Parts: sequence; C-alpha cells; structure tokens
Amino acid sequence: MFLHFDSVVLNGGARLEVALGYDTDVFTSASGTDFWSRPVNAAITPITMRIVGGTGSARLLEFGSGEPTETANPPGTSTGSRSNPDPFLNSNPYQEPIYETRLKCHPDFEWRNARCALPTVPDAIRDKVRAATGIIVEAHGFNAAGHGGHVSSCSGTLIAGDLFLTARHCLVDPAGRDVRSASVTFDYETNCDGSRPAGHNPRFFKVVEEVAAGAAANGSSPPSSSDWVVVRLDAAPGELPMPLEMRDAGLMSGETVFTMHHPTGAVKKTQEGVHGGGSNVVGFDYCGGSSGSSLFDSSGRLVGGPLSVGPVGGNACVVTYTPLANVKSGLNNPPVPAVPLDVMIVFDRSGSMSGSAPPIGRSKLEEAQDAASLFVQLVREGVGDRLGMVTFSSAAGLDRPMGLAATVKPLLVGPAPFTGGQIGGIVPGGNTSLGAGIGIGQLGFGSGSANTKAMLLLTDGLQNTAPMVEEVEGFLGSTKLNVIGFGSDADINGPLLTRVAHEHGGHFTRALDGLGLRKFFGLSFGNIFENGALTDPEHVLGRNQAESQPHIFNVCGEEHITVVLGWDDPQAPLRARVYSPSGKLVTPDKRVREVRGRSWVFLKIPLPFAGERDGPWKLIVDRVPPIAIGRTKRATAAASAAAQQFPSDVHYFYLVTAVGGPKLSYLGSPRHVYTGDVLNPRVGLHYPNGTVPADAKVELIVDAPTIALGRLTTETGLHAPVTSGDAVDGFHATLKGIASSNGGTLPVGTTTMHFPMFDDGAHDDGAMEADGIYNHPLKDFTRAEGTYTFRALATYGQGCRATREVHWAVHVEPGIDPDNTDVTLIDVTDFDGGQRGTLVLVPHDHYDNPLGPGRGDGFTVAPLPGVQVVGPVTDRGDGSYTVVVVWDPDTATPGVIVQQPDRPPVPVVPGGYPSGDCRPDCNDTAGDLLDCLGLHDSNVKRVQVKSVCIEVDLEDSDCERPCKEPKGKRGKHGKERKPPGAHKDDRGCGC
Repeated sequence: MFLHFDSVVLNGGARLEVALGYDTDVFTSASGTDFWSRPVNAAITPITMRIVGGTGSARLLEFGSGEPTETANPPGTSTGSRSNPDPFLNSNPYQEPIYETRLKCHPDFEWRNARCALPTVPDAIRDKVRAATGIIVEAHGFNAAGHGGHVSSCSGTLIAGDLFLTARHCLVDPAGRDVRSASVTFDYETNCDGSRPAGHNPRFFKVVEEVAAGAAANGSSPPSSSDWVVVRLDAAPGELPMPLEMRDAGLMSGETVFTMHHPTGAVKKTQEGVHGGGSNVVGFDYCGGSSGSSLFDSSGRLVGGPLSVGPVGGNACVVTYTPLANVKSGLNNPPVPAVPLDVMIVFDRSGSMSGSAPPIGRSKLEEAQDAASLFVQLVREGVGDRLGMVTFSSAAGLDRPMGLAATVKPLLVGPAPFTGGQIGGIVPGGNTSLGAGIGIGQLGFGSGSANTKAMLLLTDGLQNTAPMVEEVEGFLGSTKLNVIGFGSDADINGPLLTRVAHEHGGHFTRALDGLGLRKFFGLSFGNIFENGALTDPEHVLGRNQAESQPHIFNVCGEEHITVVLGWDDPQAPLRARVYSPSGKLVTPDKRVREVRGRSWVFLKIPLPFAGERDGPWKLIVDRVPPIAIGRTKRATAAASAAAQQFPSDVHYFYLVTAVGGPKLSYLGSPRHVYTGDVLNPRVGLHYPNGTVPADAKVELIVDAPTIALGRLTTETGLHAPVTSGDAVDGFHATLKGIASSNGGTLPVGTTTMHFPMFDDGAHDDGAMEADGIYNHPLKDFTRAEGTYTFRALATYGQGCRATREVHWAVHVEPGIDPDNTDVTLIDVTDFDGGQRGTLVLVPHDHYDNPLGPGRGDGFTVAPLPGVQVVGPVTDRGDGSYTVVVVWDPDTATPGVIVQQPDRPPVPVVPGGYPSGDCRPDCNDTAGDLLDCLGLHDSNVKRVQVKSVCIEVDLEDSDCERPCKEPKGKRGKHGKERKPPGAHKDDRGCGC
C-alpha cells in the first residue's frame, strides 16, 4: 500500500513521517505540497503517519493498494488473469497467480523462480542479474481530479549507479504523476521452491525523476525502437545492487540468452533459451508485467531491452525488445530543444498541369498555385524556419534557394492575394522527372544548417524522364518526404508515391480536386510545423444560405490555433467568423493575424485569447458582403436583399491546426501493399516526450475502391501509349481514355467503412500494454486494386475532450495469386533433348480481379527447376502475357516463378497446382539471411537479394511422400494440355 498526500504545509523544521514497516519515509517542506510515500507493508497495522519537529498539516488524499485482482476476462485465458501482488511475501509459500496466456509459448509456462538453477547459465551470473532486476510499482490511469485509477507494475533493470531502465509504455502519464508515485524493489523473490527466504524484508526505493526516454513514435522507425525510459532512484551510496552492463555487440544466432522479470506482478521469474536469429526473440514465456524487463547473455550483460512488443504477428512465442543502441544513444545525447525547420517545396510544372481540374474546371496549375500560396503564407516567421522551392518538368531548377521565411515568402507569392511571385509565374510544359525534382530539392538544402529537413512534393503525373525517383532517393538521408498526388489513379503512380513517402518518414495523400488540394496543403503545414489538425471536415454553403450553421471545435490546453478556410470558386469568396467559448468574436489585431488569398483565408490565434482557452469554440462561415462604392443606403440594402439568392452552391473546408498538446501520427505501411494483404493502419497519439493522453479513443474511416483498375483496362483493351508531350504509358493511357469517356472521372466507386482502433497489445498495435499506439488489422479488406484513403480521428482528455486527426493514402497493388492465375501451354514442339512451348499467363489476384494489360513492368518471371526461359515476357494487350520456355518432359514441369516487388514469389504451371501438392516454398526470412551474413543491425529496414551463388550436394533418397501430378485446367487461351509429371515415378516436387 502506498499513500498520496496533498495540501501539505510543513512549518520550519516540521517533518511528515510514515512508518513503512522496513523503513520510515521522511518528508519536509522541501518535498513540496503533493507527494507519494513508498509502499507500506499493509500487514503491519496500524499504519502510522505523524508530523514531528514543528507544526503543519497534510491531507491523505488517497492510497494505492496492491491486491489480488481478477480481470474482466476469465483468468487463464488470453487476456484474463488473477494477480497476487505480495512483495512482502506475507503468505508462505507464495501463491502463484493465474496467468494470462497471450504470451504463453509452451504448453506450460517454462519459467522458474529466480533462485532456481538454469541449465547452462552459472549460478553466479544468474544471481548477479537477479539482484539487479526489479519491479516498479506506480499509480496508473489518473482521472480528471488527479486521482490514480489503479496500481500497476512493470519489470526493469538497474543499468547504472542509480538509473533504472524500463519500458516507456509503463510510465505514460503526460503530467508525470505515475513517475512521481513510483517505487522500485529488487527483493521480490522466493526460494526456488516458492517459500519465503529467511529474513525477507524487501526495501523499496523511491523514483525521484525521469532522466531520459525514447521519442514519440512517428513512423520513421518501429515503435519498439523508442519504447524505453530511464528513471533515477533515491538511494544512498551502497544501498543499491551492482548495476549491469549493456553490451555493445549484437546478439548472435545460436547464443545462449535468459530472461528475468515479474509476470503479472508476481515473484521474479527466469528462463533460459537460445537465440534463433533475427531481430525478434523467440521461445520464451511472458505475461503482462514482464514489460520493461531485459534480455541477458550468458555473461549477465544486457543484450536486449526493455521488453516492448508481443505477441508479434499473433505468435505467442515471438516478442520484440527495444534495441539497446537506442537507449545508449538517448542517455549519451540528451534531447535538444526543438529546432527550426527547412522546408523545400518541390512543384510539378510539367505539361499535364495545364489540364483542367475539378470541381469548377480551373487549370491544375491555378489550383496548385493557390494551394502552394496557402502553405507558404501559413509558415511561421521569426522562429528560424526556412523555405525554398524547386520546380520540375523534363528537368528541375532551384527557383528559390533556402532562406528565412520572412524574406522568402513575399518572393514566392507576392503581395495579397498572393497570386504573384515565383509561384504565380510558373508556366507548364515538358515531361515529368520526379527524380530531378527530388534530387535538386535535396541539393537545395545546402550544407551548414542544423535545421530539421522536410520536402513537400506536389505532382499530377507519371515519371517519364530520367533521373527516376529510384536513382536519387538514396541521397535523401534524414529528409522527410511528404507527397501530394493531384489527380486520380489514371494520372499518378500511386504505388510509387505511396512507397517513397512512407519509406522516407512522410505521408502520401491524394487530392482529386482543387479544394482537396488546398486542404491537404493545409494539413501538410499542420503535420510538418505543428501538432497536426484538430478537425478538417468539408461542407457546402447552399445557394440559399448566407451563412453556415455553427461549426464547433474544442480547445484543450493548446498554445496556439490556426483556423483555415478554403473554398472551390474564387468568384464566391467566403469569410470565417471565429468565436471564443464565451461568445467573443475573434477580430484581427496585433496578436491575431488574418491572411486572405484568392480562394482561402486563415486566422492565427495565440492562446489564451482575451483570457480564454479551453472549451468549445465556434466557427461560422459566411459570404463576403459586397463592397458598397458610390451606392445610396437604399441601393446597398437592395443589393444585400438580392444577394440572398446566390448564383451557386459553394463547397468549402475548414481545418484547425494546433501548437501544443499531443500529435496523432500515421506510423507507416510496408513498401508495397497487395490485394489480400492484411493492412495495419497503425497510428500513434503521443505528447512530444512519448507520454499518452488520458481516456483516448481512435476511430478509423476508410474509403475503399469497389472495382479494380485491372478489370477496367481488361474490359476496355490496352490503348497505345502517349509518346508526345508529357508521355504516358499504355496502362495509364488506357485509364485516361476510360476517364475521358466517363465525363472526366474514372468509374471507380468507393465504399466508406468505420473501424474502432485498439491500444491493448492484442491487436498488433504496439507494446504489450497500452502505449498510445492504435491499430485494427484489416483482414480480407484489400479486395480491389486502387488508392485507399484513410482518416483517423482521435478524441481524448478528461473534462475537456479534445480531438486530433491525420490523413493518408495507400495504393494497393494487385497481388498475383497462383490459384486464380490461368496458365496454358501452346505451340509445343519437340527437339532433341526436350520440348519448347509458350506459356500464356492470365494473372489474377486472390479475389479473381485481373491484373490487366500494360502491366508487364510490375512483375518478372524466373524458371522452375529444369526449365529455361527464352526471351522476355510479352504483353498481348488483352490481360494475357506470354513467355517461351524450354524443358525436359522427363524431369521437369513447364512453369515459371512470378515475382512482384517485396512479395514472396509464386510458382505457376499449366492447370495450376492441385490441392495438397507441394509447390516450392520461396519464403526465407530476412532475419535468417542477416544472421547468415553476420549482420545484426536491428535498424535494417529491408533486404533485397540481388544475386545468389550456392553449391548444393544432393543425396539420392526417396521422397517421404508422393506429389500428385498437376491436373489439367482449361485456360482462356489455347487447348487443354496435361503437363508431364514432375518425375518418372510420379513422386513429389520435394524430391
């Protein structure tokens, strides 16, 4: 039991003393007015609290009590347990909890009490680690009044004289109340048989401060890489055990390792195993409460820690520890204050930008100029931020070298309404070299600046001129790349833009029209410079409306808000009226700045405004009233009355960005996502120091395409590529033709779905317990190729409920499925030693969507064993592809292996592989490959096999089981043909 005092007044030398049973806590006036005691042995009653040595007073606000507790789910189930937190071992022998099973790797938990011998680790090594492994106990889940909701515990390790390492997700309160309530003991253990050790009288050490911690997850690296925190313990010299060393060398495959932790708040447990390679750890048992513990080598040094994530991919035997290199770096390099930003705008001026854009038919260039001028004007001045601009078409140029925002902004956009300057002077023409734009943009940052670098790329087209993105992206380094694609899937290369943005720490978003483009430029400002957006809905002001209904948004502790309003038609300007919680109209003055462009306006509002901050703010959108020049009052009144009938509806968006408070960040996706893949839309809601807002809920809203692009092109047939002007490949030329015949838009419908997001460690979301990372694995969801758009909406806070939003897009590619891909063999001829024929492939995905014509650059083929591929793959223009092969019918089956980027290869043969047949297994883990090569860097993001040279000695032995011959299957091209068996004896392909 530990006690929480507040309203403490201690005069002169007065002391507040609390008898703990093993020691006495002494508090003085220097302790402040609000503090927690160390845990008290509640078996010793009464608990004595008294003020001595002077006068004073204190209130016992609350106490935390560690008691046997059952979860809502039945004990002994995946997330159900019954705890027994008894560090004083008042029961003898210790009564084991009923443990949850989500991280139970073996039929029975194979850990043992920490004083039990391990199979190969010497007792002296085990005892050294046992002495330095502790349990941290703290109050958790504070409510709006500041009361702790429950008592929680994690494991951890002493790594320096008074420094204790545990997981960040164990201490997440943004006000630091869990840290201030926390204490650590290293004595919570039994004898090997579970009995109480002689003279057992555990001592707790108070946590006095947080020393260092991992940064908030932002998608640039796995969340586990930053899931660590180091706290300082209050102890006199010699009172703490000997700290343990953090090993520099990486963990080797085959190396003996062991664990030490407190599962479910139970007595200390240990378990030995062998590391199997890779960045994850496999084969140990854990539970909630094991979080924060370390992994040790046979010398007792830390080789991993703290324990962060599990189960990984739903496998109870697989967990992830935070890399120690990140902990060491964080301790040796304390975080520096936020530095200014260098942002390079990379603007597409290719010929396609002269085309018209919805919603009102202005040119793409005009819409993009308005969006870019909004972004430029939003950038803050006087804080060291710098701006630059590159434009590109067939080549790229540094139009505006990097310079301070206050100097560069008027050069880029000119005076109000900010339609001039260098952005206003852009003229479209030429082809599209995305690589040139990115490359010159990176060079344009120059050297000598310590500012954080970010790039905002706008493009409406397909790269068709060297250098390509793939040739230059390696030079981006730590520069974050945010990408906005302007147009439909007929206009942009969604897979490329998705990959390059997510791989370089940024977001990919797609704007279908000019209004959406302005919104996404505004959101990019919030994501790059501020703490994201509070809200960003779209609305319509009807032709019979002079003003909108009130739009309400909450402010909860933010330091500054920016209210942005954008509309579709520059000829129908709108106005933003913002009201404080008490109803005061926010008017521009020396502190509040209003800036108006051709199709947008924003107000920057420092807080507090007129003494107000928290509460519901109100926005009303109305039409800019006509200016009365030379009119009588009667004429002005008549004009105003006539204006109540307006020429048309006006579509508008508003968004509110914020400085201060937490940020909702999308945490990225794989380089490529294919139909049938499970999609993990993870987001993180964190304050800058990695702590987590209270009572948060996150909802995910997804717009998914309902028809695959390959089906459209298959039904239409492949168009010829466009070779003049801004060149377009055949596939996209086909999509453009389809859009043109459909009134300018692709006939791709969407369906909108809502999903709850989870932060419980059970949805592949992040750490083993709640850590501010949310996920909802979307299974059987990516059913059609195309661009999926995502909007995550978080609400959080106690009393004042605040919001954050984040948007992104992912282009899903068609994943070629061997069971649905039609393969036929035609034009077979015999020759001396074999046969020659043509394989006709009609690729389909798992949902039987055709790949479609014009996609030959999206996959490669390699021969199956005993087969030779002769010549390239040929696109027949109707969704089928041919490849000529040569094989010996006595020893091989004519077939090929189809490979798509970052996807396991799939073998295909005429007629397909029958059910139960043993097709080649091409799945090798990157972790095994790295271990084989002697590489153990946990920060490796991907592995590409460029070439393989191996020598294999074959043993002449029978197969364990036969394989059936592939059965004939009638395809769409050629006659049915039954391929020869894999072997003369009809035995399996595993022979």
